[in-house]
Amino acid sequence: MPTRFALTNRLANPVLRRLLRSRLGRRPGRRLVVVRRTGRPHELVAQYARDGATVWVLVGAADRTTWWRNLRAPAEVDLWLAGERVRARAVAIEGARQPAAAAAGLGAYLAAVPRAASAVGTSPGAGPAALAYAARRAVLVRADVVDPPSGPAA
Repeated sequence: MPTRFALTNRLANPVLRRLLRSRLGRRPGRRLVVVRRTGRPHELVAQYARDGATVWVLVGAADRTTWWRNLRAPAEVDLWLAGERVRARAVAIEGARQPAAAAAGLGAYLAAVPRAASAVGTSPGAGPAALAYAARRAVLVRADVVDPPSGPAA
């Protein structure tokens, strides 16, 4: 029997990728992003939080997923945010290796998506100590936007 991830990747994500790259993707694109590493054919749909020119993606099931490992070294990515394509420089932040950066990213992410707190083992509005503890077990991708929106993809 296929796993939940396989069903999502094969059925829902192709539809979402197409929708999020179009003008119709503006509304769902306020929380969902399409990520594509520049020059690579694979795309990923993920929930995100925006903090100024920085886009944060909390990697779910980081121990079972591999896509974020391609971003251990900074890389150029294309992002589709609310139906508009932007170029960004992305890097994976592993809480076990970079606890301060992970705590900052997790704080920004949870401020925008408080319901995600339970997924990282904390509660909404948790104090700095609880956030730091949760961040040590988290993996996030930080994408700093380098080019302004260029409109929908063709």
